[in-house]
Amino acid sequence: MLKKLYAVKQTGQRLVRLRQLCGARFQAQAEQQRNSSFSNATQQQLKELIDENAPERTDAEWSNAKEYDALPGPTRYGFFLSFLPGGEFHNMNYICMNQMLRQKYGDIFLLKGAFGRVDTVFTYNADDFEVVYRNEGIWPIRAAMMSFDYYRKVKRVDFFKGQSGLVTEHGSAWGDMRNKVNPVMMKSASIRQDLPEIDKITMKFVDRLETLRDPITGLLKNDFHIELKKWAFESVIYISLNKRMNMTTESAKKETAQLVKNLADSFNLCFKYDMTPSMWKYFETPGFKKLMRSYNGITEITYKYVLEAMERIKREGNKEAKSVLDKLLRIDPHYAVLMSIDSLTSGMDTTASTFITALYHIARNPDKQQALRRELMHIMPDPRTPLTQENTKIMPYLRACIKEAQRITPIAPGNLRTLPKDIVLSGYRIPRGTSVHMGNMALCNSEKYYPRYKEFIPERWLKAGTEACPELRSSNPFIYAPFGFGPRTCVGKRIAEMEMETLLARLIRSYKISWAKPEEMQYNSNLILTPKGPLKFRFMPLEEEDCAIGSLAM
Repeated sequence: MLKKLYAVKQTGQRLVRLRQLCGARFQAQAEQQRNSSFSNATQQQLKELIDENAPERTDAEWSNAKEYDALPGPTRYGFFLSFLPGGEFHNMNYICMNQMLRQKYGDIFLLKGAFGRVDTVFTYNADDFEVVYRNEGIWPIRAAMMSFDYYRKVKRVDFFKGQSGLVTEHGSAWGDMRNKVNPVMMKSASIRQDLPEIDKITMKFVDRLETLRDPITGLLKNDFHIELKKWAFESVIYISLNKRMNMTTESAKKETAQLVKNLADSFNLCFKYDMTPSMWKYFETPGFKKLMRSYNGITEITYKYVLEAMERIKREGNKEAKSVLDKLLRIDPHYAVLMSIDSLTSGMDTTASTFITALYHIARNPDKQQALRRELMHIMPDPRTPLTQENTKIMPYLRACIKEAQRITPIAPGNLRTLPKDIVLSGYRIPRGTSVHMGNMALCNSEKYYPRYKEFIPERWLKAGTEACPELRSSNPFIYAPFGFGPRTCVGKRIAEMEMETLLARLIRSYKISWAKPEEMQYNSNLILTPKGPLKFRFMPLEEEDCAIGSLAM
């Protein structure tokens, strides 16, 4: 079958021949699947949010807009064929694919749904971002990751019991959970209570790096990315479960290695089966079964840690909650388990990858690194000075460095919403139920919104001081959104920020860091952006002249 489809592509008569080869039955099934992408439970939630019987708009804006069918974009089956061997998108990463489509079709285009996927409109118009967000309602819909939805709401409904977490829930079910976890997860003061212990974990990590560092070259003997994942996992375990991991034990090493593998498999395979044309809704392929096994492995490993923590909490009987899990257990036990599992799952790769990006830009810009070290020398006169809630309040340049790195290379290229109502985007009528992908990363790397966008300029994020350059920052509040936007902002944002700030402060205060490869860092792009290839950072101890800059005024 695939050989026939590829032959069709070679002839250039894609759509006509495809119908001849596949027949009307294939087309009817594909059309039917457009309306049955998700589990029955999720479809019911979406029905309640998207009123298909609402009257059609008759206002002037709608009447004057172009028809939905006039949107530029590839044909449904032409797009499918382009992922086959020899096709222009075969084995291409997500960002490159989007760049090619934008170059070909412009700042707004339509990818038509097939094999269980709804239509998705891609827009690179900041005005459209505002329209989407202002019409998303109190329970924004981010319907994505169909395989994850299938795993939690169909395959393992026995475990998740009808409430599967913030990623896969919608409407009132999502709203209820989010309202209960926000006071615990989204308040900086609540999360930063754990800063002293996170700082100890981080100092231990820096001490380990010193043992792995070649004293002559400054390069690390081990894979820095893997080491960072271990640090991120140990940090999030403490915050979530109030548990210190001994990463030197064989059992911890084995479980962490297995979790790292399962997460890597899930990101790669989820992209393949959820973001590119796939027929898993018709039959489970060996690759899809592997994806289900990776989800299951992640659930089993993280749930083991959660159960151990719950038993410890019960034994100790503390009047005051010490961990995120303990705090949430007193609000809703099922939500507590779900949030802890999701925190351990999502808090490893995303934090490690985002941190690497920040360190990379700082390493390639020694003048900015020097300015950051000057700030840190005032806060940490000695490299072992403890970080506290008080002294970390005065690190504006460090936070500006992280923000600037996320502007250039965010963890994801854009944000997604499913429309609950009919709207007009870039002069086109977009019907309710359509998914809209907003290309934040592309606009953050645009001269129109960020002058000198190719340069790493943390000063554009400073709010005060002689070095502040707010004119280099976009005044549009809808463009820069590395953690998402509005009510759907990443619930782990505060945890990730604290972890990254702590490690960045420790490393810059201890080493002069440079990028030891002639070429720029490359990224894999599937569900998230992850650094590609060996990470060649050079860590050299600070000399006296490096430390002397601490005496200079900011």
